[in-house]
Amino acid sequence: MCQSVRAVPSPDWRDRVVVFLAFLTSPACLTACKRHTRPEALAAALTRVWFDDIYVPGEEYLDSLKGAPDQASVAAFNACFTQAERESLARFHGFFSLRLDFVTNSGLGRGFFPENDSWQSILKHASYVLAELDPDPDHIRSVLASLARQPPRQLLHSLKNDAARHLLA
Repeated sequence: MCQSVRAVPSPDWRDRVVVFLAFLTSPACLTACKRHTRPEALAAALTRVWFDDIYVPGEEYLDSLKGAPDQASVAAFNACFTQAERESLARFHGFFSLRLDFVTNSGLGRGFFPENDSWQSILKHASYVLAELDPDPDHIRSVLASLARQPPRQLLHSLKNDAARHLLA
């Protein structure tokens, strides 16, 4: 577990990030989810999870600004990663943000992210970041592939919450 900045146990942000990136880069998981939802809706939901729930230092939600992030939360998040890993995550977040510019605001508001070259670039970049954070992501991907049979809402809820820690145990 990451070093906690507060007396209250903080989420293990490293586990959450690793599990999210493993899911995002797992063809088996994405294929299983596409049986339940349109690909562009799944891409939008995963984008929302990254911006709204996973990447704590980010200053915007998908649909609006978060404002200045809570410094204690950012410190707890940062404590889970080395300096090089934090820089890699920040580059990925920036890369992801730039790709969102290719989607119209009306599309994002409807939960739509087309599976185009921009989306494929995000997936590729995510796989590079995951390889930096975890040298054996295939183990996590295989566990996630079995979970991908869950209804999409339940699965996305698991990605956002402490269930990530149990997947890595």
